[in-house]
Amino acid sequence: MSIKWINVNNNQLTVTLYDTNITLNKPASYYFESAYKVLVGMDVENRLVLIKHLNKEESLRGNIDKNNLLDLKIKPSYGRISSRKVMLEIEKTFGLDFSEHLKFPATWDSTSKMLKINLNGVI
Repeated sequence: MSIKWINVNNNQLTVTLYDTNITLNKPASYYFESAYKVLVGMDVENRLVLIKHLNKEESLRGNIDKNNLLDLKIKPSYGRISSRKVMLEIEKTFGLDFSEHLKFPATWDSTSKMLKINLNGVI
């Protein structure tokens, strides 16, 4: 007999995009628990939104424009970056409509300390 056990813990990294914020599920927000600030960027060619983890030293050393630094609030079951301006830029660049929220898969790149949100497939 071959048994496949059911995993009750959803370890899939997902990110939901709203018109005013980016919300990370618990597994995705885990990687940012020690973040002081984050950067949000876009890889237009590969249709990725990138969230870069920054510690306090990286955030304050002066080589990053302070207007690009964003707060990420970590709650017990999710993480959230709130910025209407960022969301408008993502919506415009990728031709998305956030009038209804959209959920996307994400992956963690431990080398660059970035969460990569794949906009090629809505969950």
